[in-house]
Amino acid sequence: MPNFLFHLGASAVTSAVTVAAIDATLGLGNTASTLAFLAGVSGGLLPDLDSDQSHPLRLSGLAAGFGAAGAVYGLAESGGPFPIGPPDPLNAWLLAFGAFLLFNTLVVRFLRKHTVHRGLFHSLAVPFLYAGVWAIAVSGLGRKTVFAVWTLAALGVMTHLVLDAAKSLSPNPLKLATKDIAASTRLWLVTALVNLLALANPFAVY
Repeated sequence: MPNFLFHLGASAVTSAVTVAAIDATLGLGNTASTLAFLAGVSGGLLPDLDSDQSHPLRLSGLAAGFGAAGAVYGLAESGGPFPIGPPDPLNAWLLAFGAFLLFNTLVVRFLRKHTVHRGLFHSLAVPFLYAGVWAIAVSGLGRKTVFAVWTLAALGVMTHLVLDAAKSLSPNPLKLATKDIAASTRLWLVTALVNLLALANPFAVY
């Protein structure tokens, strides 16, 4: 099967070429181009979140940990919700470190417990679900950015699935979802709702 570096390289090259083509056509600008490229590369790694020992799984834990740590430290520095006032710098760092450990551990354990390799993450719904989430996240940046980011996010995940299918000579990664009809239906419903929300987002700038 293609390894982490193979998927990373493939998604990076595909994303760079696609972003350049869209930029040449629409004139995206640096911010939109960068976001679209990141959406594509991260999408190329996303399906392996369901592999217990994968780099994307560990990176997702680190990202969640650092995000939580940054939020807790910012709250501590500003006084936040602490009833006795802002903690001293050492305690603020300790709180941030504790948040990092907690969220890193929770995310990794949750994914390991509730996912199966080549399960829902390796299905045709996921490219569109991931694209919809990105579209909602950047909806305030304009129509061109939303289009570019949605396209690259979907393309990144699809690149991973196609490479897995080609390398293993099996169409398994290109399945609609799983043999569990109820789970598959829920996944596609959520995917449709997320994309409808992306289109109907009241904060979107079109």
